[in-house]
Amino acid sequence: MTPRPEHNLDTASSRICPFCAESIKQEAKVCPRCRQWLTLRSLRNPAITVWIYGFPHLLFYALLAMVILTALNRSQNPKPDYTAFVNSLRVMESQMNWAETSSGPRIYITGILTNQSEFAWRDIELECRFLDSDGRLVDAAHPRVALTIQPHDDTAFRAVVTPGHATNDYASFRLLVSTARNTKGFF
Repeated sequence: MTPRPEHNLDTASSRICPFCAESIKQEAKVCPRCRQWLTLRSLRNPAITVWIYGFPHLLFYALLAMVILTALNRSQNPKPDYTAFVNSLRVMESQMNWAETSSGPRIYITGILTNQSEFAWRDIELECRFLDSDGRLVDAAHPRVALTIQPHDDTAFRAVVTPGHATNDYASFRLLVSTARNTKGFF
């Protein structure tokens, strides 16, 4: 049997592949047996290709996603934001009514909301704090009211809350507007 030519390499001009332990030429960039790249100094090495071509593409797509998400955020909640006008929406009067529904008891809070700002607001979220007869907090809820209120206008509202305690635990309540969305938003 004749030995294969790759096994007749001179030991001074050969080295051992770290992946398959075969003897290969000293100048080899790719192992002829296992096809593993042995040096990072070649532009044809897949790892170098990823860094040269893949990383800039990844950076480009990350920046593109950031621009798209920023534009989407601005379209959903454009300026001005309600946090700059926290006291512009006020509950002028309100009352709490109990009702027995097929799903159990519900608290209906009705009232009048006034807008004292120059902007129209929608999707208003109320903060309801329910107190017992001693003035201690019994329950809290954040119902959303699906209405739009124009600048310097009043509107009636109704919010529905599912109680977490017995009906006789609820003696009074406090109500205020926690958030609202600008009507210029698309969503």
